[in-house]
Amino acid sequence: MDLLVTGFGPFPHVRVNPTEALARAVARRLTQAGIDARALVLETSYSGGLPALRRHLDQTRPRAVLMLGIAARARFVRVELFARGRSSRLHADARGATPAEAPSPSRGLPLRSTASTSAALDLIRRRGIRARLSPSAGRYLCDACYAAALASSAAGVPVIFIHVPWLRPSSGIKPTGQVAGFRPGPAQLAAALAALGRELASAGRRNARPRLG
Repeated sequence: MDLLVTGFGPFPHVRVNPTEALARAVARRLTQAGIDARALVLETSYSGGLPALRRHLDQTRPRAVLMLGIAARARFVRVELFARGRSSRLHADARGATPAEAPSPSRGLPLRSTASTSAALDLIRRRGIRARLSPSAGRYLCDACYAAALASSAAGVPVIFIHVPWLRPSSGIKPTGQVAGFRPGPAQLAAALAALGRELASAGRRNARPRLG
């Protein structure tokens, strides 16, 4: 697989997670362009989604990973620099549970994105989308899954996490003047992320070691 694109399902206070449709839209665009890209929508839970991600990475060994999450209070797209593994017990997951234990610093945390975050930022901005680098992916499933993907992926595999704000509603649902200007349109953001996915897949191919036999 050239690229794995991950998103999340609903969780408390987020009944419809936009990254579910966004991950599928990005993978679909790339597949139509001839890239072997697949979407994986994770249950937003420590006991379900997190182990499912680890199993999927172990079984498929993608050459690159693009991870998407919703940052409900953000006013711009956030390109996450690090996975810190600081899951909070204050925020319940989709099953109403909290993490059993917090990762220890001795496990090699924080982990830095293995993709070019500056290049990702420039690419998203060139598409007319407000974006910034972010030093923290939060203290929830986003950060936990980011850390798992970075820890599970082989050397040379670019892995990056992108937090998105709420997207623009469909035309006609809300008057244009009442929609916050920082909200990107779903198609606009999907196109930008597909372009990023294409770059990640290319980097993953270049970094892959030649196979014998």
